[in-house]
Amino acid sequence: MDYKVPVWLLDVVLFIFLLEWIFLNLRFKRTQKGLNFLELNIVLAPGFCLMVAFRISAEESISIISMTCIFFAGLLHVFDLYFRQQKGTAKE
Repeated sequence: MDYKVPVWLLDVVLFIFLLEWIFLNLRFKRTQKGLNFLELNIVLAPGFCLMVAFRISAEESISIISMTCIFFAGLLHVFDLYFRQQKGTAKE
């Protein structure tokens, strides 16, 4: 029993990722809160490159297990950014 999901779901994830990148960069420029441009790019680049590589290798569908792993990686990414933000705020 190998459940598959359409590959366009990964395209949606990549689009949301790019929106997040834009939002976080603009937020830092306006408020000076959060990670600066260089730090943010260093944190986000590995995950983005892995998702792009996975997207390029995907043909018509993706295993639901793979999408579940991407989902949990995204959640952990959000927590990582949140804790980095809190650590930076505590130092000020």
